[in-house]
Amino acid sequence: MGRLFEHIIGSYLPQARWWPWKNTRVNVEVVDEVNYGNVLLLFFRSGDIFFHLPLAKVSDLPGGLESRGFCLDNECYVEAEYLSSYIDLISMIQGISIEYHRSNRLPKIIKAKPLTLESTNSVTLYEAENGGKLVLKSYRVIPVVNIEAQMLRKLTEEKYTHIPEIIAFLKYKDMTTGVLSRYVEGVGDGGYPFYNALLEYLGSKVRGSRLGLASKLGIIISGLHKALNKDSEGFFSVEPASSSDIKQWCSRIEKMYSGSLKRLDEINTGGLDYWRGMLEKARDIVEDAISLLEVYNGLLKARIHQDLHLGQMIYVKNRVEDFIIVDFEGEPGRSIEERLSKEPVTRDVASMIRSFHYLSHAAIMHYSGRSQDEVSRLMIEDDPSTKWRLNHVKAMVYSYSMDIDSSKLLGVPRDKMVSEIGRLLYPWIIERAVYEVYYESLYRPSWVSIPIAGLYEASRIYRGWII
Repeated sequence: MGRLFEHIIGSYLPQARWWPWKNTRVNVEVVDEVNYGNVLLLFFRSGDIFFHLPLAKVSDLPGGLESRGFCLDNECYVEAEYLSSYIDLISMIQGISIEYHRSNRLPKIIKAKPLTLESTNSVTLYEAENGGKLVLKSYRVIPVVNIEAQMLRKLTEEKYTHIPEIIAFLKYKDMTTGVLSRYVEGVGDGGYPFYNALLEYLGSKVRGSRLGLASKLGIIISGLHKALNKDSEGFFSVEPASSSDIKQWCSRIEKMYSGSLKRLDEINTGGLDYWRGMLEKARDIVEDAISLLEVYNGLLKARIHQDLHLGQMIYVKNRVEDFIIVDFEGEPGRSIEERLSKEPVTRDVASMIRSFHYLSHAAIMHYSGRSQDEVSRLMIEDDPSTKWRLNHVKAMVYSYSMDIDSSKLLGVPRDKMVSEIGRLLYPWIIERAVYEVYYESLYRPSWVSIPIAGLYEASRIYRGWII
């Protein structure tokens, strides 16, 4: 076993999609190992981060899974969730429990394949003998508190219908290692209908309206916040926002803003010089938004999604058009303390507003054939999608404002919510754009132009905005 561990730690982990330290060796400690038949469950840690890696011994690596397995000394191993027998096998292992919802029996699974290989988790599509389809999301990084599992349990209990149907939670001892859900047959992600509508608008300047669907989004987000905050105290409840909270939010924005500038200096790529300069010039916009967060002193903070955007949703088109939210892991890059913290519900709405900006950028690129850099500059100078986007954002925000119980969830009287929502949203729109700049500077530097342009868009459109 020693040689196997040595290969996993020295060769397999550094290239794994989900491993945080790419092509780098770090100290790894195996915390637990469990063998059953041809399945090996590994639990290990590096620093204060815990990992979960199920491996299955196979005769050959399945086609398409070369990046999720390896061969050593004429023996091959693949990440075990991609076996159709995986759930049956691990259910036999001592210490493993399967927490079923509704029914404690699964149909016989006959096929398994990756739903995506671009996730930091293992996401597998299972086909059952009865024709049904299930999805297993198996966590590679095991957080101290699994926020997604807690949220999905809560939303299931509250009968919130805009999440996949939860079948079971997989656990090892007290750790949630995976979530099994009903597969959602969608047409595309949440941006699909709006993207196509905007392309139509760019071609006609008349057609291409999906205002009713945007309004529905507002209702879905409102319902999410109501379901997540029904408790009177504890993890799922509202609390007063204090001056200390505001200080933390302001500090986080300042840290991300200065970190983005530093990161762009480190990259030192000629093509990014212009955008580094534009980010520096946006300092007044950022500082203004920071000062405006003071409006939240004495209002309420709540349990929110934290990383809500159109890409986190599946667009469903059956008898009616609908959206299903499929990811609740929180904002990437946050510490566990930051992921556990509560924030005003308006932050989720602001994140969705920013998502419409990303969508607009992609649609203009597709329609015009221009480069990303050119479109980002265009969206600062003469954005052809402004009217379309603002109309759809207004529809979403208005329906949200009318549906949310703002006095209970935000601390704003319901009769003042519509008139106040603009100034409440603005600092969070800027905060989210600053986060996006920081994220892109770390992982996709060539994309930083999009959220930097978004800072200027937000200042131009949403500063002093009244819907």
